[in-house]
Amino acid sequence: MAELPPGGREEQQPTNSRHRPLLMFDEERDRGRGWRERGPLFRPVLVLVVLGAVTLWGLRSCSMGGPQARGDLDTFTVPAAPPATRPAARPAPEVAPTEVEATVADTVELEVAARNESGIALPDTLLRVLVERGTGTLGVDTVRTDSLGTARVLLTLAPQPDTTVVAAVVVGTDLQPIRITVMGRVGPPQRLAKARGDWQVTDAGGLLEGLAVQVTDRAGNPVPGAGVFFQPAAGNGLVAPSRARTDSLGLASTVWRLGAVAGVQRLFAEVAEATLPPVTFSATALGDTAVAAVAEPPAGDTAQTSSPEPESAPVVVVRRSFAVGGTFACSIASGRAACRGANDRGQSAGGGGGGFQGLALGVSHACALDGSGTAWCWGANDGGQLGDGSRADRPEPVRVETELALSILTAGAGHTCGLVSGGRAACWGRNLSGQLGDGTREDRSTPALLPDDRSYQSLVAGWEHTCGLSAGGELACWGGNGGGQLGDGSQLDRLTPAPVTGSFGSVVAGSRHTCGISGERVLCWGDNSFGQLGDGSTQSRTRPTAVEGLPAPPMRLAAGAVHTCALLAGGAAYCWGQNVHGQLGDGTNGNRAIPSQVAGELTFVSLFAGGALTCGFTTDASQYCWGLNQTGQLGDGTRDNRASPVRVGR
Repeated sequence: MAELPPGGREEQQPTNSRHRPLLMFDEERDRGRGWRERGPLFRPVLVLVVLGAVTLWGLRSCSMGGPQARGDLDTFTVPAAPPATRPAARPAPEVAPTEVEATVADTVELEVAARNESGIALPDTLLRVLVERGTGTLGVDTVRTDSLGTARVLLTLAPQPDTTVVAAVVVGTDLQPIRITVMGRVGPPQRLAKARGDWQVTDAGGLLEGLAVQVTDRAGNPVPGAGVFFQPAAGNGLVAPSRARTDSLGLASTVWRLGAVAGVQRLFAEVAEATLPPVTFSATALGDTAVAAVAEPPAGDTAQTSSPEPESAPVVVVRRSFAVGGTFACSIASGRAACRGANDRGQSAGGGGGGFQGLALGVSHACALDGSGTAWCWGANDGGQLGDGSRADRPEPVRVETELALSILTAGAGHTCGLVSGGRAACWGRNLSGQLGDGTREDRSTPALLPDDRSYQSLVAGWEHTCGLSAGGELACWGGNGGGQLGDGSQLDRLTPAPVTGSFGSVVAGSRHTCGISGERVLCWGDNSFGQLGDGSTQSRTRPTAVEGLPAPPMRLAAGAVHTCALLAGGAAYCWGQNVHGQLGDGTNGNRAIPSQVAGELTFVSLFAGGALTCGFTTDASQYCWGLNQTGQLGDGTRDNRASPVRVGR
């Protein structure tokens, strides 16, 4: 709006107060009238402000015949741009956000108030309202303010997540419209349904994969991040995992090992913290045969027992088809390893016999498991980390010299560890810091079981330390502890597992730091030279410390050498720590001591990190990577570092 001149002819004020708001903006009629000759209500710098207030009604209120009584509304004011020059102005009204959130399919009430710059209401003023963007529906397109200068309109949100922008403007003026953004979000869990895997048939004791449930809200939208518990009926076998969170499609899955008795067996699934009825999976177990061991018993052990020893019992190989190492990355295609990046020690040669299912990558070596639990390794072997009884590098996969059947592998700088049936850990390779957990500092070129009887569900390896997580969330770590990465309150190396205080759902390890998910928090400990612990400082910690600033619950973690990333509910990725090569993916090269969002507005379903490289897969199964690319490890066909995600194979 143009500013009126400070002087000019005098004109009689209109007598009809109902039309005053519109006359305030007639420059031709008011031109030349002195500023100080008008009262505060009629200043030509009159500004329209819109106060938006939202009350969520929801289907429950609507189904009961209308909205329930409204409580106090949150209001906000958005003044139009002031004139170029003016006398000393009164303090402007406090400005609050013009964005609000609501649940999809809800009815939202917007309260709009027209006021002048002095805060005086404009009664009986005609406003036009319209949806500028989005799929929401307004009940009316024009509305008049009441005696208090307030008007109300109803907006019905679409049943799918969407952002609706509503504009309001005074009719007959040239004021810019005031906009209110209403973001429709997925609602809470309202329905749990079986997605796949029901009524499968296999032998008693057999393994059933692909069992999944889907959690949706009342409008049928997938709910990510919902906790789901899986529990077989008594005597009906075991599941892994027994608890999981839904992904971006609202899906949570598990693997079911049936019990040894023939007949119909059942598995129950229910949503945590929601009063939804559970769902039941059924499966038919054929015959009455006991479970046979997959692996042969150790040489010389011919004794027959009614139940197999833990190290020779059958294993369920955890499938990991992609992994990131120090300066290389590998994936499994048609059962063979395909790698990219550094190959100075033969670590990117890949290959294999066509049956690989699970990968683990260290700094300069790689290992894989086939379907029987046999381990194969290749690359650097100066510490015996390939497990073939030698210290010679191998450019092709060689079989690890052991009769142990392994379900999962993890790899550090110069050592490798795995789990046997029953959850006992076995390690091999360099052991200068005690990272093998066998109570010594002696290197081993073939696997050796840890002497303790702890049972683990997963293992992670840092460069010179290892951690094991039990099914009950108990964590123990061993090996190098110079940075406090074992989390036991000291900086002393531990040659055998030492417990970490707290309960964890998952754990990752960097070069000299460790992080885990505990409830809805991320806790980190160890070296913090580059802010990789995410607590806002660069002070190392010997005990778990909370990461600051994550806007949503964490779903998964990934750790590189000196940086850490978290995948949050909803699919956003945040990273923190060293960023000199762009490994945080936020478009900069500045280190971050608190989490910074990965650029690109991508929705991820998984994250991987190693060295100074980070990769993730999005909801459409596309792979994106960012960070160091000196040896082509990003896979984008260049050797250029990337500070934000670049699509691989595009």
